[in-house]
This record gives sequence, C-alpha cells and structure tokens, in this order.
Amino acid sequence: GRIGVMTSVAGDRGRPRNYTYGTAKGALNVYLQGLRSRLYRANVAVTALKLGPVDTPMKVEHRKSVLFSQPRDVAAGVVRAMDRRAAEAYVPGFLRAIMAVVRNVPEPVFQRIGALSNR
Repeated sequence: GRIGVMTSVAGDRGRPRNYTYGTAKGALNVYLQGLRSRLYRANVAVTALKLGPVDTPMKVEHRKSVLFSQPRDVAAGVVRAMDRRAAEAYVPGFLRAIMAVVRNVPEPVFQRIGALSNR
C-alpha cells in the first residue's frame, strides 16, 4: 500500500513569519518517519509530500512569486512521488535545492537574510 501526506517546506526551518505552522509541519514530518519505519515490514510506503506555495483560493491574498506552483503541476508531482514510493518529495522538485540552502545556512546568517527567513 501507499500513504501520502501533504506537509510543507515550512517544516524544514523555523522562520519568523510562520513558525507555528512550520512547527506543526516539522512535527508531522517526524511522525511520518516513525510511521514509515513502523509500516516498513508491511510493505506500506509512507511519503511526506513537502509542498511549497500553491496558487489556490487559500492563497488568493498572498503576493505571488516565482515559487508559486499551479495545482495541476503539484498534482502531477504528487502522483510521480507516490508512484516511485519516495520517502519524501519536494513538490515541485526544484524546492529540494532551495531548501537545502535554507536548512544549512547557519542561524546567525539566516536571521540577517530576509529573503531566506521569509521576512
């Protein structure tokens, strides 16, 4: 079987604008790691789908950037990740590289760079 759970890139690093949301998503990612291990012997794949911003009615008031994805593209990325039974998938895939930088910048530097900290 397969279980796919929509989480967020916000769970990869605490940022000042959405740290409560990011905390919830980060905790969900840890939960999914445990669930993945628990279900391993039953051959059930558990995929954490780490989405970036998606252009949906929920985000209608947000200023759009090049990072916003269209729902149809996100759906295709989710299907691809689920088909390959990925443990985690950044959707869209280019977010993996961006989030590697965001996760690994030392905190004192991160706090000074508004573009990374999402200020």
